[in-house]
Amino acid sequence: MTTQHRYPLAALLPDYGRGLVGTVLSGGAWSLAPAAPAAIVIFGGLTGLFLVFTIRNVWRHRMRITLGGDGLAVAGVRNRTMAWRDLTDMRLRYYATRRNRQGGWMTLQLRAGSARIALDSSLTGFSEIVAEAVQAARRNALPLDAVTLANLQALEAGGVPGSQAGMAT
Repeated sequence: MTTQHRYPLAALLPDYGRGLVGTVLSGGAWSLAPAAPAAIVIFGGLTGLFLVFTIRNVWRHRMRITLGGDGLAVAGVRNRTMAWRDLTDMRLRYYATRRNRQGGWMTLQLRAGSARIALDSSLTGFSEIVAEAVQAARRNALPLDAVTLANLQALEAGGVPGSQAGMAT
């Protein structure tokens, strides 16, 4: 069975807001002192950084992931496909936003030769994609590191993201 997944707008809105506010504030500061070399370097660099962050967010918003029994396809700015039989590495990482390790997100990194796909837990159907990747890793006899195994256990126990205080990083 083939399923379509994407990053929902509600999950991307905070990042859109951060990117736009950062661009406006740093661009505004840059425009107040355009001839000062230090202002050009500092505020111009910050403006560029926030613009890149916002553009990356737009790319994620346009991205469509197709999950099938034989692999994964990503359509967007860069189209990529990955067959499960070619999977050579899988890593699942948890990034906490608080010291008590609650409130965060997971990132799934898949590699097949030189091809790499990275997805985060705000993607619809993230758990389903992780489950397919785990099955492929087992079929391909891939060794999974301790952090990935701990995060898989936490994902099965409590969902995504950050509902478990004991997730590994």
